Amino acid sequence: MTDVVKRNGKKQKFSKAKLEKSVEKAAKEAKVSAAHIKTLVKEISEGVSAAIGGRKSIKSAELRRKVLDRLGRRSKAAVAAWRRYDKKRRK
Repeated sequence: MTDVVKRNGKKQKFSKAKLEKSVEKAAKEAKVSAAHIKTLVKEISEGVSAAIGGRKSIKSAELRRKVLDRLGRRSKAAVAAWRRYDKKRRK
């Protein structure tokens, strides 16, 4: 199982469920249709999971880039919603 290394150096096991929840929230905030959300969540989570599958660890910033790159190819609005959330949270 892959560890995600946070900015503060702490490690956390990669959670596909947590990734799916984040993508789903961003898509809902972007007003993506319910039917498209299911497909989007599945495509993004499976693609990212496969991309990091054999790795022992990955930095959270790199994981975030991978998610947003894949999400950006499918829904620009969902990426914008994700970034708005990040901006609010970091203030």
